[in-house]
Amino acid sequence: MRAFTCMSVTLVLSAGVGVRTASAQSAAWADHVRISINVGAQPSSITFAGLTKKAVYLGNAVVNTTYGVGGGQSFDGGVLVRVVGNFSVGVAVSSFVKRQDGAVAATIPHPFFYNTTRSIAGTAGGLERNELVTHIQAAYLISSGGKLEIALSSGPSFFSVKQGLVSDVTYTESYPYDTATFAAASSTTISTTKIGFNAGADVGVRLSKNVGLGGLVRFSRTSMEFPLPGATTNVKSNAGGVQVAGGLRLFF
Repeated sequence: MRAFTCMSVTLVLSAGVGVRTASAQSAAWADHVRISINVGAQPSSITFAGLTKKAVYLGNAVVNTTYGVGGGQSFDGGVLVRVVGNFSVGVAVSSFVKRQDGAVAATIPHPFFYNTTRSIAGTAGGLERNELVTHIQAAYLISSGGKLEIALSSGPSFFSVKQGLVSDVTYTESYPYDTATFAAASSTTISTTKIGFNAGADVGVRLSKNVGLGGLVRFSRTSMEFPLPGATTNVKSNAGGVQVAGGLRLFF
């Protein structure tokens, strides 16, 4: 009888500990609004190319430009609003700006000989890439019931991108015109929009009831086309990438 009683007490205590542990692991999100303000980096890089043609002499001057957009600083801010339980919806806006050079290679027709070209090469400096992205998010909050919580989110992203693109080149030449020398590149800024997607995780640590610090990792992506005048086809480029950031967290 004593053995049976001891075993019963042990089972009750074990069940109680299990319930408390499960409850702690799935603590309800007690706040209604969560705001994040971040400074970070977009470390991923992309490369793409564009080709334009222009009638010159007895043929077409062909300008081929290779573009590279490396990693750089990003800014991000967002808000999540609790819908039911630990589920929430929200929006975040991220900004990324980068200036980089483009490598230009062109062929220029000969003024006297049909189907004969001269090759030139140079650099187009300071081509700006500006990405402004609005991320719509459905999120689930994993809360410890104490200081730590994690927000897992995903949803569509609306990309608005401006890109500096090479539209033409200038060059010098002299008799007998067998060679030409690169002088400069002309550029124009093209804007376009496209829908993509995002997925990320945000970890927050409370310093007080309403204030904390946190870190964010998000991946977003879309593929865009820039309608460059004089191009044989639209200039195609990916946008977005991995973002790593950290900053202030506010809880209400």
